[in-house]
Amino acid sequence: MKNIGFNFTTNDFRYCVLEKNGAAVAFVEKDKISYPKALDVASTAGWLETQIGLLLDKHTPNAVGYKLPLTHSSTKPIQNSIFPLGILNLCCNKKNISIAHFTSQGINATKFGLTKKDDVYAYVDAHIGQHPPYWDKATKDAALVAWFLL
Repeated sequence: MKNIGFNFTTNDFRYCVLEKNGAAVAFVEKDKISYPKALDVASTAGWLETQIGLLLDKHTPNAVGYKLPLTHSSTKPIQNSIFPLGILNLCCNKKNISIAHFTSQGINATKFGLTKKDDVYAYVDAHIGQHPPYWDKATKDAALVAWFLL
């Protein structure tokens, strides 16, 4: 079983692909993809549909998950994180891929049988390793939402 997790931020999006073989969870690929700066909203939407479609075609995931942003104070974060979620949902629908979302509160250590106080990001590093560059909280959130669906 292979899943992709996404995390859309103001200037880029992160994705992480994880695969489960038996009881083992294995890291496959991750990346940070920066939004093109010179495109208008409609052109960015087309670019995103292409990028997401290429990732889905490359990895043929069983499921896709994403971190749902809850608050934004300006239109730029909305344009670069909320709109892409609609495009991601559309791409998954076209390819008949299951999709789910997770909030910040839902990304926690209790999903692994740990306590709320345990560091879920340290748990990720300990179990699937560190994968620089850009192996930061935003990318680990993408890894976690992929992992939750395995």
